[in-house]
Amino acid sequence: DAAIVGVIGTILGTILGWFLNSLSNKGKLKLYITSWEDDFQYLDEIGCAVPSNSIEQTEFYSYKLSLDIYNSSGEQKIMRNIAIIFNDGKSDLYKSIPQDIGSRRISGSVAVYDNVLPLNIPPKTVVHIELLNTNHGHELDYIWNTKRIGLTYTDTKGKDKRVIIKSEDYANYFNKCSLKNS
Repeated sequence: DAAIVGVIGTILGTILGWFLNSLSNKGKLKLYITSWEDDFQYLDEIGCAVPSNSIEQTEFYSYKLSLDIYNSSGEQKIMRNIAIIFNDGKSDLYKSIPQDIGSRRISGSVAVYDNVLPLNIPPKTVVHIELLNTNHGHELDYIWNTKRIGLTYTDTKGKDKRVIIKSEDYANYFNKCSLKNS
């Protein structure tokens, strides 16, 4: 009888241990947008980049994103294929691979950045990352049709995830700004 009770106790202990371990490993990545800045510029007669006042004047569009990523799981999580998506409300118009501000290298008066690499987020940890990118010239047509900007990535299980960063009707961006400034 004592042997049977011992075996049952061992089996129950093993099941309980497995259950508690799998419970502690449950969790997911939670993304918090701490700031989003986008900027429209053109080159003035001296060659300096200055803020644009209209769609026609704009030569450069840039964005900067600050993001806190919390891993609520008991296991390390991975974010791959990080991209910023510009969407017209129905479909994706443009995919931008952001650069990691943490990779900045200075060469003379020019800053050079690397594209963001896959991120390993340790368990029960917050990772802060800052991303940016600039597009210019004829490549800007997508922005004027954009209604929503999001961040996409592939998670540890290979599933694509999306987080909305901002909703904005960029076709009327400068009209809205001129109303704020008057």
